Amino acid sequence: MTKPIFPLLLVAVALISACAGAGYQSVPRPLGSVPDDLCRVYVAREDTVARSLRNVRVFDGDQEIGLIEEDEFLCWDRKPARGVGRLLFEGLGSKQSQVENAFDLPREPGSTSYFAIRISQGEHEPEIARVSEEAGRALMDARSPAPMH
Repeated sequence: MTKPIFPLLLVAVALISACAGAGYQSVPRPLGSVPDDLCRVYVAREDTVARSLRNVRVFDGDQEIGLIEEDEFLCWDRKPARGVGRLLFEGLGSKQSQVENAFDLPREPGSTSYFAIRISQGEHEPEIARVSEEAGRALMDARSPAPMH
């Protein structure tokens, strides 16, 4: 008598699904134009290599903005002051450790800045780069906003 394989498949699918986290945005997503007293920030993953990194957690200073998957972006408004953004890559880097990157956040009131997360070709490590408005809009148009948390 053969044992049914269907229950084993269900368990395997459940385990795989549990490993893939759902993206989210934990701060309000702005609507409309950028207020004169704030600056707007967009962050998206540029690379869509299947599961190259599981998730990317984004911070504005110590405040968590959210977590994005491959086809998502985050958007938030911030005060126009000196600040550092941080990215925590939950997938493993080539050195078998979690990778964290920092980047300067915009300080110009009324401005909009776009950032793309990439995998460097040489080191195969994640990095973040500010991109032009044209490239940033195209990247956001190809992505969906992370769901509100």
